[in-house]
Amino acid sequence: MDAEAYWTRHRIALAWAAVLLGSLIAAVTLYVDGRDALPADAVAMVGSQPILRSQWLRAVQAVEADRGAPLDAPARRAILQRLIDEELLFQHAIDSGLARNDPALRKTLVAGLVDATTAGAAVDENDARALFEQDPAYFSAQARLRIGAVLAPADTAADDARLAAALRDGDVRAPLRAIELPAQALTLPQIAQRLGGSAAELLRTAERGRVLGPLRGGDARLYLMLHERLADMPRYDQVADAVRTELSRRQAEAALERLLVTLRSSTPVRTADAP
Repeated sequence: MDAEAYWTRHRIALAWAAVLLGSLIAAVTLYVDGRDALPADAVAMVGSQPILRSQWLRAVQAVEADRGAPLDAPARRAILQRLIDEELLFQHAIDSGLARNDPALRKTLVAGLVDATTAGAAVDENDARALFEQDPAYFSAQARLRIGAVLAPADTAADDARLAAALRDGDVRAPLRAIELPAQALTLPQIAQRLGGSAAELLRTAERGRVLGPLRGGDARLYLMLHERLADMPRYDQVADAVRTELSRRQAEAALERLLVTLRSSTPVRTADAP
């Protein structure tokens, strides 16, 4: 082989080597760039979870508002590092099973999910009015009760007919003793103050005209009767906020039930045979 042919082949080999080396460098650069590139809206990646620029800026703005002055670059970076640390701790908590094994934390997460089902949803005014019109009494102020109350000796058998007459008609005869109550109707807390919490609870769902009791107390037994349950019917404008709140609560419950229906149908669940 003459010298010219040798150098020609050598130059060709060097050219191919340069091409291969350039391709290798380009591939490595693309790999590194692809590995380090962040999503356009992220300022950091913690594992596979991005920390969004908007999230970081909100945190910066909150601190600036609290301090009343703009933050310098080191302080802004410190806030980003805090967000990164919080995400690291959160991921560790999830991986450690804390959310699953801590009953209080489980309840908090589920409650947060319930709240999030309708977060930001506007209440339709027509729906709120329709809910109110279905049952205005539901939104009325606390009911006031007209009642009768008598005491009977603990060691004496009470006669049902005499009890009924005493409570219904005020025909109180010995050994029964009437309990003097204000002429106006009373709320349940007022009844509890005068006759005790057990009496108020008994009257809370009582039917009119029925003898209730006995409730024991010392050397006497207390008997009660509900005469009338009064509830002032409110106007919509008086209770609009309460109606909207109740509508939001019911919508949240309905949304949660729809989510559960979806989860039940998409997630395999097996249970043991009932004991």
